[in-house]
Amino acid sequence: MSSRLISSGRLPTVWISFLHMTFAVCFALVGGGIVALPLDWQLRGGFAAGLVALVWSSCTLADTMALLSRGGRREKPD
Repeated sequence: MSSRLISSGRLPTVWISFLHMTFAVCFALVGGGIVALPLDWQLRGGFAAGLVALVWSSCTLADTMALLSRGGRREKPD
């Protein structure tokens, strides 16, 4: 791994696009797997609700970590 830091503090847009695409593909594959399960629709609905809760909590955690990481680098007002 490289120990080089990005000076601007932002990831390149290609990397962010890649992360969004892989997230969408993984979400679609897990959702398709839930639909393909040989279970009744009530259990599939429960698994789908669990998937939605997992994605929601992951986004909340990512947002919280982004806010916390920005807290140490606040710019002073003019």
